[in-house]
Amino acid sequence: MKLQVGQEIDKNRVRMDFRKSPSRPENSPVYEIEKDKADEFVTKYNRQEERLKRNTKWAAGLLALFGGGVGVWKHSWKVSILGFLGGGLVGFGMGALISSRKKNNLMDKYQVREYSVRSYF
Repeated sequence: MKLQVGQEIDKNRVRMDFRKSPSRPENSPVYEIEKDKADEFVTKYNRQEERLKRNTKWAAGLLALFGGGVGVWKHSWKVSILGFLGGGLVGFGMGALISSRKKNNLMDKYQVREYSVRSYF
């Protein structure tokens, strides 16, 4: 999911939109940021997202192999399969937790807020 700079809100702020796919833009969150920080933030966010995805995949793979290795060490194919699946799940869970915290820290650093349109009716 890529982040991109959207339209201007006023002369100091712009919208930022996440786009998963062109067919489902209404389900993606929208944020606002100061105009002078937008390009730098988008670049850092997208670069960090790619790196965190790669690290999550590596963590899941390594922990799955470790879990499978425990089963081999115990000489049990059942423990090996459960260890492989459990290690993969733990790796993905850890990666998701770390990714969420890193993204939130970056958003706090650049003072990114969720954009909401207030209706007066």
